[in-house]
Amino acid sequence: MITVLALAPVASVADDDHHKRHDIDAAVRKGEILQLSEILKQVKPQIDGRILEIEFENSKHHPIYEIYVLDRTGRRLEYEVDARTARIISLEDDH
Repeated sequence: MITVLALAPVASVADDDHHKRHDIDAAVRKGEILQLSEILKQVKPQIDGRILEIEFENSKHHPIYEIYVLDRTGRRLEYEVDARTARIISLEDDH
């Protein structure tokens, strides 16, 4: 029983990730957002550092990719990128 309880949250997270991935794929097919590969192709020249993580957020204003980067000095930066245009909306020092 303990094992089942321990695995329940993991299954829930996996289901959420699957649904989110499906929603992203559907939005790309409809032309509502750009593919992540296109986003990265456009923003990588503007990013100074190594990409650590990328998250998709469908905010109330517009869909965004949050790109977390480790810069050369060891700081963790968060770039918010418009998923429709690949335009960098904001940059935050996330230390």
